[in-house]
Amino acid sequence: MSDIFSALAPLHSALDYHLERHSVLSSNVAHVDTPGFKPSDLARVDEGGFEAALGLALAKTSPGHLPGGGQGAGPVHGRVFEDASAGVGNDGNYVSLDREAAKVAANQLRYDTVTAIVSAELRQLHFAASDAKG
Repeated sequence: MSDIFSALAPLHSALDYHLERHSVLSSNVAHVDTPGFKPSDLARVDEGGFEAALGLALAKTSPGHLPGGGQGAGPVHGRVFEDASAGVGNDGNYVSLDREAAKVAANQLRYDTVTAIVSAELRQLHFAASDAKG
């Protein structure tokens, strides 16, 4: 029997990514008046973690090293990078409030879309679990 929640795992990852990205983008907005500040953004990292992101595999020197099973700080859904593409202002600040507001709005729209999909999936599971009695 397959896992009935397997369809929700990628959606869970997407929600976590958009939540993390919102934190990064809102930090940029908070630093709009900080001289010399360079904004950051979050690039999506495919599932598979470190090995998939860098195209490498870590070698173990002992079977007890680097245990798996989620014992770390939690899954990483994105890689933070510096985004100075908006250009620099007179005070050395690279934050464009209009650009950051547009990024936050687009990220919120994506988060809301994934939330609607998750809600629909959960309603379907509830419907099936209640023997289709609605």
